[in-house]
Amino acid sequence: MYKLIINNLDVTEWHSDLNWRDSVDTLGAELTFNLLTSRYDKNFEFLRKITLGDTVQVVNSKGESLIQAIIVSESPSTTTTSFTAYDMAWYLNKSTVIKQFKKMIGNDCIKSLCKEVGIKVEVSGLDNKIDKIYKDKTISEVIWDIIEQCSQHNSKKFFIEFEKGILKIGPFRKIKVTGQYEIYKNNYIDVLDNIGDISLNRSIVDMKNSVLVVTGDKNAVRTIGKEQDNESIKKYGMLQEVVTLDEKEYKKAALVAKNELKKLNRISEDFNIDILGDDKIKSGRVIDLELPLFNLKGEYFIKESSHSIQNNIHRATLKLEVYKDE
Repeated sequence: MYKLIINNLDVTEWHSDLNWRDSVDTLGAELTFNLLTSRYDKNFEFLRKITLGDTVQVVNSKGESLIQAIIVSESPSTTTTSFTAYDMAWYLNKSTVIKQFKKMIGNDCIKSLCKEVGIKVEVSGLDNKIDKIYKDKTISEVIWDIIEQCSQHNSKKFFIEFEKGILKIGPFRKIKVTGQYEIYKNNYIDVLDNIGDISLNRSIVDMKNSVLVVTGDKNAVRTIGKEQDNESIKKYGMLQEVVTLDEKEYKKAALVAKNELKKLNRISEDFNIDILGDDKIKSGRVIDLELPLFNLKGEYFIKESSHSIQNNIHRATLKLEVYKDE
């Protein structure tokens, strides 16, 4: 059983429609739930006191805290109240800054940003120097930009996630997971052997088969690097990305163009599957999958996971893509 704890009060008995979602493309997890808060019954008065800014956490049967969040919105009705909560990364998405970094190592830039809003952070691998002014950008936008700049220069993939109150950023490492669901006491099944709905999508909407690198000089734009895939252009037409570098970094232009083309010149292939839930199955992890009917077999990367608890049944919907070692 999953417990819902609000302000150190166990409200598991009075909640319904518990859902949480995490994604590799966004900072932080989202939690939604309903509480029985009848306006007609004084016995629910203590639940009606739960409101914006209160702390909430989801605890599994092992006593592990899966999500620690803050209530940010509420929608009361006569019998229930719907709540939405986000973990501490929400502050990074909502707080704007004016910040100037002068040849400061990316790791130190991230630490400086998180310190401003009191977020604990563990960061490594962002070793490039950042020389840029950020104005009226959210902290999360600045963080993603710093990661992008470092990735352009070293072609590394990075992971970013919020875990147990700590923002963790570093070079991507493959974490393979398997999922088990307890049908009844001490009897488990593999969640990936019991897949429900499946939907697939292939697209070239985000493909770029030509990368142009230019200087950031305000007076004159100068092309300093270019990389393209002629076969892809012949088939799909030119889909170009322009990357701007500081004039002082012109020697890195060829490497940046090559790395960006490698990252962007691909058909996006992702699909969703519905499974019985397991806490370990979440975004940023890799699973083994075999679906002969859809010609799918191998390792798959979880881009997003959405979990729900209804009538004590845990289900999850996963957004997946083929995993490739870079």
